[in-house]
Amino acid sequence: MKATKFVLIIAMLAFVSMSYADEKPGPTLTIKISLKKAIQNPGLVKTIYNQVSERTLLANEHNGPYIAKVNYRRVVYIIYGKYEEWRNFFVMDPIILPLKVKFNGCSINP
Repeated sequence: MKATKFVLIIAMLAFVSMSYADEKPGPTLTIKISLKKAIQNPGLVKTIYNQVSERTLLANEHNGPYIAKVNYRRVVYIIYGKYEEWRNFFVMDPIILPLKVKFNGCSINP
């Protein structure tokens, strides 16, 4: 009888864990930042290039800010900027130069 209860409890736990496996947690936080600040984060820059299309964002030129929504590390970033800033963003080279590292007082490029 104890073995049967144990097996039933294990089976119930298995089914409960399988039901939670399909649920993907959505973004938990929304942050509104300017394009100038977004450029400072290399991972966010790469995500913008992957998720935002230049054609759709800059299709119609207007006076107000251009806004793009990006999901990066379970956070929704609402990035805003002027037409010229977005145009320059899509024209710039997406390859981030390596940072200089100080080793025993000498700066070297990794």
